[in-house]
Amino acid sequence: MKTYADALNFLTSEERVGIADAIARAEALTSGEIRVLVVAASSVLPKLGKKDQKRALRHRAEREFTRLGMQNTRDRTGVLIMISIEERMVQVLAGSAINSVVPENSWPAMVQCVVEGIKGGNPARGITTAVAGIAGMLSEHFPEKPDDSNELSNAVVIKGRW
Repeated sequence: MKTYADALNFLTSEERVGIADAIARAEALTSGEIRVLVVAASSVLPKLGKKDQKRALRHRAEREFTRLGMQNTRDRTGVLIMISIEERMVQVLAGSAINSVVPENSWPAMVQCVVEGIKGGNPARGITTAVAGIAGMLSEHFPEKPDDSNELSNAVVIKGRW
């Protein structure tokens, strides 16, 4: 399995463009907003135990969800896919309107899409598969509206440790 040294080298510029295009296609089916974030690490502390890594991952995802303005979408329909390189973990986090109708147990399947892509040496494919899966779920409950606009950038966000 390929290992990734840092967030900057996780995806090529072409892969980032392909993911942004996949997000645009997905958002054409739903009023939801999807973002992809790759971070170097979820914690400022290196070498955490697995339980603490999961807690740090969730905490970082919640903070980034807010920093990216995802809670401010018109209908509270943002979904964040966050990949943490150091912890080798993925977190999917959704806005309040989505959480009220989409079961929480739906997200592990999307995480698994990303993980399988990474393990297979093609993280971009895993991410785009997850984006399409999320769009499918959202389109059932949050179809595209006639006055819908792209509220958030579709570009992949790359960040460091904090």
